[in-house]
Amino acid sequence: MIQRISRADGLQAFIDAVEKDGCVIIKDFTDPESLADAQKEVQPYLDASMARTGSKVGALNGGTATCTRLVGRSKTAREKFFSDPLYQDLAEHFIGLDSTAWYGSEPRTTRSHPLLSIAITMDSRPGCAAQALHRDDKNHHARHAAAERYAAGRDVLLGLFVPGCDTTRANGATRVVPGSHLWGDGRPEFGDDGKRGVVDAEMKRGEAFVMLGSVYHGAGRYGMSTGSRTVHIFFMCTGVHRQEEIPYLSYPVEDVKTYSQLVRDRLGWKQSEPNLGWVDLKSPEFLLE
Repeated sequence: MIQRISRADGLQAFIDAVEKDGCVIIKDFTDPESLADAQKEVQPYLDASMARTGSKVGALNGGTATCTRLVGRSKTAREKFFSDPLYQDLAEHFIGLDSTAWYGSEPRTTRSHPLLSIAITMDSRPGCAAQALHRDDKNHHARHAAAERYAAGRDVLLGLFVPGCDTTRANGATRVVPGSHLWGDGRPEFGDDGKRGVVDAEMKRGEAFVMLGSVYHGAGRYGMSTGSRTVHIFFMCTGVHRQEEIPYLSYPVEDVKTYSQLVRDRLGWKQSEPNLGWVDLKSPEFLLE
């Protein structure tokens, strides 16, 4: 089961759910107007991606339209979904890094804030097959030791899935294995039918799904003959890992200058303390002035 929690329950309730299950559904994440605005902003790119390649690229197996470079192409996705304070607070908790290093006899503690790793809209359409269950932190070659309880520093990714429509098993809702974030790296056992421990992350419009990168999951099969299932997806990684989407090539500097300070920082336009990601020995935000 995936826990469904309202914002009024407070940050700690979401932290507890993610530590226990590796995932949680935010019941009151956004509103119909914001979803409609985001759909208008991404639709031209979704249609163009299908016309161009059929989306048979990377992890996609056909039948899925995409809008990459999402935080640049959708102001709504950037400012209302990605920048949502609850998602940002959860990212700081789970993948923000604090460490103490010694300079001679003096200890110095610094913090590395999360980075946006990828922002993309995926629109599954008739003919889209189910994905094999997998962990998204495979891209960062993450290793996992089996554990009974969650410990800080275990994960390198935190994802946010914002559906543009109701998601159901019929239209390919993401299949999730709650608790699998505590598994090790041995072969996972999903049973002879591949369904052991697997649940469908079915959501209503306005809800959102948050998931650690160590959770086994996979998009479901789109089993309807018409329509589509649109989901806006964001993953943040630790500030010391390589981002999946290269932000310095994906988002023009002149555009980045118009973004909020938060988004600039999450794209990597601020040094990760103490000394990672500089230009001319300075934190790179001076290039945006």
